[in-house]
Amino acid sequence: MKKILISLLPMLVLIILPDLLHACPNCKEAYMTDGQTPVSSGFNASIYFMMAMPFVVIGTVTLRIWLARRRQVANGEA
Repeated sequence: MKKILISLLPMLVLIILPDLLHACPNCKEAYMTDGQTPVSSGFNASIYFMMAMPFVVIGTVTLRIWLARRRQVANGEA
């Protein structure tokens, strides 16, 4: 029972004090304004960058392996 109470206490505090649930000031400013601000544009660009990075890294590794294998076959080593 004590473990359940300890795990539910933070949720209870956040329900009672909803002001603690607000985002950081930068995020709040970026998404609470009506128009496109430089901060929100920066957040959007960083999200696009973070979403693209796994594909770039995996694609680069795959390309390097493919090129190495192709060179190996061309040299008759395979």
